Amino acid sequence: MSRNSEKTDRIQFKQKLTIIIQKNGYILLGILLVIVFTIVGLLIFNSLQMKNLEKSVQKIELIQEAYQNLSTIADETKKKVAQDKIKQDLDSLIDEGRKDYSLQRALFMRANLYFKNKDWDSSIKDFELLASEFPKSYLSPISLINAGTAFEESGKIDEAIEVYKKVVTDYSNSSPEISNIYFSIGRLYEAESDFDSALDTYNTLLDKFPNSNWTNLARSRIINLESR
Repeated sequence: MSRNSEKTDRIQFKQKLTIIIQKNGYILLGILLVIVFTIVGLLIFNSLQMKNLEKSVQKIELIQEAYQNLSTIADETKKKVAQDKIKQDLDSLIDEGRKDYSLQRALFMRANLYFKNKDWDSSIKDFELLASEFPKSYLSPISLINAGTAFEESGKIDEAIEVYKKVVTDYSNSSPEISNIYFSIGRLYEAESDFDSALDTYNTLLDKFPNSNWTNLARSRIINLESR
């Protein structure tokens, strides 16, 4: 009796399963189709993303080549035309809004163009935008340092100090220029006649980077300030 009962139970289970599949067949098929279409869609999307990335990289490489060739153009009129074309191409690439390596390079290049033309505000805007959008990029601390230099050039000392402090805070473990930045902060405090802050900064430089060439300069500034 037990074997017959087990056999009957198995038959009943199969029958129930068949009924469930028949009743819900369209639902199961729909779910399967959704999964398939999702996978296919993701594959197509990733493929398009890769193609767009390749196009962006090709564009920035061509722009970079043209940018490097600027130094070889002797005629100032021709150089201005070439520079304007580079600026136009950079604007177009940046306006695409792709947050990838090509955008980093485009922002960095355009900021340098502005810097060379002493358009300090535009240069600062692009350098700070790059650092904000791509904080983990190796170009970020360089961009902030350049932004600080542009602030100095435009006479905005307090802003320059704040940017340099941000470099120290965010990139002490990754930027090789930190000792230089400490010295720059101290130098700017001196320029602002904030001698106590300058001394504090120079002494911090001595503590953190005792073997740096900038530390030797800081020692001479400390002696000068303490003898006032």
